[in-house]
Amino acid sequence: MMKMKQMYKHISQVVLVSVLVLLGAFTVVNAQGQDSVGKPALEDKDPLLYDAQGYASNTGVSIEEALRRFKLQDIARDLQAEVITKEAETFAGLWIEHTPEFKIVVQFTRNGEETIKPYLEQYPEFADIVEVRNTAKVSLANLQRDQADASSSVSALGIRVPSGINVYNNSVELYITKADRSRFDDALQRREIQLPDSVRVITVEAEQMGADMALLTPAAQASPEAPGFEMFVGIVGIMAVWWRLKK
Repeated sequence: MMKMKQMYKHISQVVLVSVLVLLGAFTVVNAQGQDSVGKPALEDKDPLLYDAQGYASNTGVSIEEALRRFKLQDIARDLQAEVITKEAETFAGLWIEHTPEFKIVVQFTRNGEETIKPYLEQYPEFADIVEVRNTAKVSLANLQRDQADASSSVSALGIRVPSGINVYNNSVELYITKADRSRFDDALQRREIQLPDSVRVITVEAEQMGADMALLTPAAQASPEAPGFEMFVGIVGIMAVWWRLKK
């Protein structure tokens, strides 16, 4: 049986757009009022500082730097919302990497460097931390279309199929239980199901189609698996998952 972290490894690759806010408590506070590394715990009255302390502890930066990154992540939401709307033809995803260095990655299908220029003039705080990639074959808008088409095709056969978009790998991912996989493959062979080239099918255990699969809804997608970070993402809102930082 696939262990929970292995499942999250699959889920971590599912992305709808990008990545932004670290709101989880990164540091476990013990009964003596100290965190797991022996620092005094912060008052519950200031959750932002509490989160910043946890982030700083796990990434090796100062609390001031953690707060600066939180602010940049909030601003990145505005950038993301604009690019999604105005550059739908070529925009393929945006995410934030926290390690080994803090940076914003913006992915396009082509001409990314030129496309991003006016946005960096509008958001100069990102000028030194943005990495533009032109490695995507399919735009985010087209991935969303492929996701809807694939989900509809499979659901029409009565097969439960949570799905998500992995912007890091520029693909749609469908999750099929082992019990349904044989029926799914048969239908695919008989051409009862039509899947776009961008779609990947991932087999999971039946019990993992419960609470875990809630992470795959459009309101709570998971980010790409990249060195040192994991994230949940929504279409315009994002939350970073911290378990990988705790490894």
